[in-house]
Amino acid sequence: MENTAFGTRERALLLGLMTLGGTASNPELRAHIGNVLDGEPRRRMNKSGLVTSEKAGRAYHHTLTEEGWAWCVTELEGSAPERGGSLGRTLYGVLRVIKGYLDAADLSLAEFVVKARGSEAAASGDLAEAIRDAYWRLAREPQDWVLLTRLRARLGDASREAVDEALRQLERLPDVHLVPEADQKILTDEDREAAVLIGGVSKHLLAIEAR
Repeated sequence: MENTAFGTRERALLLGLMTLGGTASNPELRAHIGNVLDGEPRRRMNKSGLVTSEKAGRAYHHTLTEEGWAWCVTELEGSAPERGGSLGRTLYGVLRVIKGYLDAADLSLAEFVVKARGSEAAASGDLAEAIRDAYWRLAREPQDWVLLTRLRARLGDASREAVDEALRQLERLPDVHLVPEADQKILTDEDREAAVLIGGVSKHLLAIEAR
């Protein structure tokens, strides 16, 4: 039986929340899929029992319930939204491939996501070390501010998404600091493009306290 109650935006939010391990804040959802779970969609999902939402500070934090995970499993065999276009049809073809793999491997969707995110975390850890190495090649001394424009240029073919995620993980550490450029007028288009979005704020500069 297909899920038919939700439109394209709501489906994207539920599947996006699933790919983040089933729990994420609105800023994390915005960074991940370009949208947030708020207003009427949030109320509908809360009322339907698919998602629980708690407000932490100014942002909501959402968690898939067991019913929410079940919805995602059903959606693996669903049909693309009518206005999804070729990309939507391709995505739902990929979801059916994933469903076939889960059945063959006797894995639940939650187990699959946890394993996949564990692999991403390991890769992110390697990239975090690469970011630190790049920083120390650019910084003149500890706590020297380095533009992300210069830093990204030293990270080879690492994807934008992977670098952004590694930077977000690093910022949680006490010796790592990411801030916006105070004088926005001096930023080039390249500097603005190289910024990492964290908590809805574009941050352009990185500093690390010590080796």
